[in-house]
Amino acid sequence: MEETPVLETTSYEIMVMLLPDLGDGGSEKELNEVRELITSGGGKIIQEDIWGVRELAYRIKKQDRGFYAVINFEMDPSKVKAFDKPLNINQAVLRYMVTKTPKHYEFRTMEQYEAESAANAAEEAAKKEEKEKSKSRPAKKPEAKPKKVEKKPEVAKEEPKVEPKEEKKAPAKVSKAKEEEADEKLKSIIDDPDISL
Repeated sequence: MEETPVLETTSYEIMVMLLPDLGDGGSEKELNEVRELITSGGGKIIQEDIWGVRELAYRIKKQDRGFYAVINFEMDPSKVKAFDKPLNINQAVLRYMVTKTPKHYEFRTMEQYEAESAANAAEEAAKKEEKEKSKSRPAKKPEAKPKKVEKKPEVAKEEPKVEPKEEKKAPAKVSKAKEEEADEKLKSIIDDPDISL
């Protein structure tokens, strides 16, 4: 009896973004085509998550919104390349991305991510509120205890010696001829066309 070889399959995830104005029927038809691509290539669909219509971060093919769907599946790695041509020529597909999932990848729906995000935001808000409350409470100041002051014996202070101060000499006045000479030099430097200020 001859055994048939078992094909090695790999886990993948495809995210498909469709035109937003296809409606429920049109979107489902396009998703069925994606599902057919997977199953016709010998793949097995594991899970799906339909996100629905969402705002895009930037315009794609003159669209501000897109209909999102995520499908996890297992397939022979050599068959995944077969997705490129049909999805690239399909006018209803704005974008798609196929990624290989890690071995211990746990599929989570968008609802689970949003619930987790809301819980994290609530936790952060509670921490921030607690921090603000602790700031607004006046801190208890320790009571000041009187310090014992020990008197030191007085020591006779010597009078500092005062030395006569030297008189400052006034700077020598520059002669008027030297001032005029300096002014002319400055003027010639400023008027020089080779020097830019």
